[in-house]
Amino acid sequence: MKKHNAFTMIELIVVIVVLGVLAAYSIPRIKRDTRAEAIEHMLTMIRYTQNLALHDSKHKRDDSKWQRGYWRLKINQCYNGGLYYIIGTDDDVNGGIDRYEAAIDPSNGKQTFWISLKPCPKNSTDALNRDVSPNIFITQRYGINKVSFKCKRYKDSAKYTTVKHIGFDDFGRPYVSNTDVNTPAHKGVAVGDCSIKFEFEDSSIAPFRIIIPNETGFAYLEENPKL
Repeated sequence: MKKHNAFTMIELIVVIVVLGVLAAYSIPRIKRDTRAEAIEHMLTMIRYTQNLALHDSKHKRDDSKWQRGYWRLKINQCYNGGLYYIIGTDDDVNGGIDRYEAAIDPSNGKQTFWISLKPCPKNSTDALNRDVSPNIFITQRYGINKVSFKCKRYKDSAKYTTVKHIGFDDFGRPYVSNTDVNTPAHKGVAVGDCSIKFEFEDSSIAPFRIIIPNETGFAYLEENPKL
C-alpha cells in the first residue's frame, strides 16, 4: 500500500513537470500575431469577393453603367477615423453600395456594411448588435491605419488608379474604377497586376502587400516585398 502511494506521488510530480514544460512552450505561441491574422483575413475576404463575382454575375448588358454592379471590396473611413471595408455590389447602379447590396460575412452571418458618416462601433459586441460584422473594422481589429491601392486601368493609359476598391468581373478578373466607367467597353479591367499595401499604427509591425494578378485575379501575399 505504501509503495502504491509513493508511486502515485511520483506520477503526480512528473505530470506537473510535463505540464510546466508544455506551458512554457505554449505561452509564446498563443500570443496573438496581429500581422498574420490581418494577412489571412484580408486574403480571405479578397478571394471571397472574387468568388462572389464568379458565382453571382452582375453583368447587365442592357445598362450603360453595368460595370458599377461588379462585386468589389472597398476601403472607407469611419467618422472617428478608423478604417473599414465593405464587400458588395452596386446592383441598382446608382453609384453606391447600400446595406441590402452588401455581402454577408461567412464567418458570422453578419453584413459587411457600414456608413462612413458614422463612428466605428466601440467593440465587437456593439457591431454584432447592429447586425454588422466586426471583422470589417480593420483599424480596431488589427491596427491597420493605411491602405494603398496600385492598379493600372485602360489599355491606353500607363497611369495607376488611386481608387480605394478592387472589383472583379464575371471571369474573376480584377476591375478598377467601377463607378466612373459608363461605357460597355471593359475599360475598367486591370491591365497589370494590382497590389494593395496595408500599414499598421504600430510601426514595429511590418506592412504587407497583397498582389492580385490581372489574368487570374487570385490574390496572394507578396513574399519579401521591397516596401
